[in-house]
Formats: sequence, structure tokens, C-alpha cells
Amino acid sequence: MDVMRGRSAEGKLEKRGDTFTGMVWGDPLLRSPDGVGMSTVYFAPGARTYWHRHEGGQVLHVISGEGMVVTRDGSAARVRAGDVVWAPSGEEHWHGARSDTFFVHTSASVGGTAWLGEVTPEDYRQGQQVE
Repeated sequence: MDVMRGRSAEGKLEKRGDTFTGMVWGDPLLRSPDGVGMSTVYFAPGARTYWHRHEGGQVLHVISGEGMVVTRDGSAARVRAGDVVWAPSGEEHWHGARSDTFFVHTSASVGGTAWLGEVTPEDYRQGQQVE
């Protein structure tokens, strides 16, 4: 068993770029040898991930602000502080901040992540229509 007390000494806030649109920072919390990763992710207004899927699924716990989670099949949810989202293994999705607010979540992912391409401006606009 490992106990993590806050973030590790070598953990640094990372500016995310290659698989995100807009200003996004990640604060790594855990990278286990068996493929579990946790990070707190900070999205500026309008920032978002690329389309992606997780080998073993992903949990998002919304800390502050408001965001969106959208799946490839068109399901979408507006999420707020306190909400928890489960994306099952293999489900293609993206998540990010609404255009008028910051968005912070802690993510826990199992296994590898497959990055699938940028979210188009039209996909983003459709995600914002969700109430």
C-alpha cells in the first residue's frame, strides 16, 4: 500500500497542450505502476480536451466552475462543482470549460488513454447548448 500525502515533491503543475485546446494546466496526483492516474486539471474559459477514450474508464469529480462532458454518440451534460462523471472503458468523449467560466476537476483514469483528435468549434458550440 502507498499513501500519498498531498502532491508528491517531484509533482509540478504542467501546462497541457498537445491534446487540449486553450489554456489548461494539470497537477499530477498519482501515477501508479498498474496504470491508475489521477490529476487535478484547471481549464480556462473555453478550454477543453481533445476527443479521447480510456482503456479502463475515467472518473471526473468537478471541484469548481462549470463544464461540459460530451460523448461521441451525442450525449452531453453540463457539470458543476460536486458532480461526479463516469466514462466507461472505451467511451469516446471530451470535457472542458464553458465559455464564460473556469472549470476544475480531479480525474482518475485506468489504463492508457487514446487521443483521437481535436474537438471542432461546432462540436464545442453544440456542447454548450446543454443546460
